[in-house]
Amino acid sequence: MATPAQFRLHRNSYEGAWALANKTVVLYQHIKIKGKWKYCKVASSDRLRRLSEGEYYISWYEGTRKRMEPLGPDADVAIVAFDKKVAELRFIATGSAVKQEEEERGTRTRVTDAVKGFLADCRDRQGKSGYGLAKGTVKAYRYRLEYLTEFKPEAFLDEVDIDFIKRFRRFLLDHPDDLGDRSCYNAMQTVSTFLNKHDITAAKKVLKEMSYPPKPVIPYTNEDLTTFFGACTEEEARIFRFFLHSMGREREVAFCEVRDLLFDRNVLHISPKPDKGFRLKGKRSGQATKGRKVPMPTAFMASVKKQCEGRSPRDLVFPNGQGGVQGHFLRLCKKIAKRAGLANWQEWELHRWRKTGATRHHESGVSVRKIQSWLGHESLDVTLDYLGIEDAADETSQEQVNNGALAAFV
Repeated sequence: MATPAQFRLHRNSYEGAWALANKTVVLYQHIKIKGKWKYCKVASSDRLRRLSEGEYYISWYEGTRKRMEPLGPDADVAIVAFDKKVAELRFIATGSAVKQEEEERGTRTRVTDAVKGFLADCRDRQGKSGYGLAKGTVKAYRYRLEYLTEFKPEAFLDEVDIDFIKRFRRFLLDHPDDLGDRSCYNAMQTVSTFLNKHDITAAKKVLKEMSYPPKPVIPYTNEDLTTFFGACTEEEARIFRFFLHSMGREREVAFCEVRDLLFDRNVLHISPKPDKGFRLKGKRSGQATKGRKVPMPTAFMASVKKQCEGRSPRDLVFPNGQGGVQGHFLRLCKKIAKRAGLANWQEWELHRWRKTGATRHHESGVSVRKIQSWLGHESLDVTLDYLGIEDAADETSQEQVNNGALAAFV
């Protein structure tokens, strides 16, 4: 059992910690005095003589909040716990000095340096074959992590905690670039991915609290399409009819080669081009490597075939002026819509061609499963949501029920 001299020694050593930390650890004993249980400080020899009479506790402050921890009846255990808490508060008080020493020794890592290492590793994961981590993913990571390094350029990884992340969230929301909810979410998601690589999970909880409203994609009306195509040149009309009928994404159209056009079957094979750094979505379904096939109108394919006469199989169908990948389809789309006098020309987007094609097929009675395959969605739920199908009682379904094979048995 600890002696009074031992307790006095530990108290004296603690008083040195008091001066350094400006915090205090107090050892209490819960003892009975005159029939009443009281918490008494273990501070003088007269109390130390009653060490075996009650339970021990230590107390300290965290900010303005007082904490108390039970230690049990063993005085030796109480001494160890007391020393441990004193050392802990001493470490907190001298933490800045310790961190400065670590920094001078080069054992601390700045967030900016960690980001550089993370991006370098991502670039190494791209691979030479066009697979691995996508080039666009690395580009997005670099762009989004710039917000983190802009927030606290001098911060160290060991300073990143939940409060740090919450301040970063506020930084995103108040950013001069006027970031939208989705941009803020994407930035936080990338930061969370980066921090997870360093076993820091502080951003996960904050990310769960963030959200953004879905962006509705509205199909073009037949009147809009007629007006738009009326303002197109022959080549421009062919480009955007290709978007409409293929229901392809922008890069899928941009990387389409002559060999992808199966003229004998009037089918478009949307396929990856690893040697050109183009990949497809759909890892689970295998589309990422096999691609997908979409039926195209016979008359339109005849028009495209005429355009492709004399070209090599690996030539792009819609190249830019230098024969490379066209990157200005969106600019051209808005330019034509404005030329056509459409009041909403600024709202013309490439993704709406894909939505329009899928919607028209659905309205014509094509099964959702087929549309899912043509769009390249891995989940049927995504296609249902994409088409805006809330339930089975839509107008098209009702018409199919009224005129289908079971109508004779009503």
